[in-house]
Amino acid sequence: MACFFGIIFGFFSLGTAAPNIKAVIEGQVAGKMAFEIIDRVPIVLSKENAITSFSKGQLKFENCHFTYSSRKDQKILEDFSALFEAGKTTALVGPSGSGKSTIVQMIERFYDPEQGNVYLDGENLRDYDLQKYRSQIGYVGQEPVLFNETIRENLRYGKPDASDEEIKAALVAARAWSFLEKKEGLETNCGTGGNKLSGG
Repeated sequence: MACFFGIIFGFFSLGTAAPNIKAVIEGQVAGKMAFEIIDRVPIVLSKENAITSFSKGQLKFENCHFTYSSRKDQKILEDFSALFEAGKTTALVGPSGSGKSTIVQMIERFYDPEQGNVYLDGENLRDYDLQKYRSQIGYVGQEPVLFNETIRENLRYGKPDASDEEIKAALVAARAWSFLEKKEGLETNCGTGGNKLSGG
């Protein structure tokens, strides 16, 4: 009888453990994917003796070709050339999938063209120090991502060593300080996805 009940209770315990085993397996799969990303060597890297700063900001695309590795059958840019003058507003207009976002991502050097070159103030963009170059440019996405943190912490994702004065200056320039000042200032919590702030 003791043996019989031992087997019954053992199987019952295994049955209740099954959902946890599924969670462990899902965790292993997620961990494997995370480590693959961590161990990946990026294609876009800085060169030795790279240029550390630029003055004007004139951008020139010259005969650029680009295809995403996940969509080899669809060429995004083909022999694209353009000149973006320093200090002037330039608009990229075109249908969805025509390469507007890709051009911006090339300016940020998330991608390099497969053929052709991008020049900044006459120097090839590949010759700039990647980290220092990115610290001198700014990008505001169409749908910005905000984390369930304070305004201060959200802005420090872009510049970890930013002082409170720099953060406040950025908020003033973005015309956001006037309404944040009425809340809790830099301590205002954004909520998940910014749901504690209005869309505007």
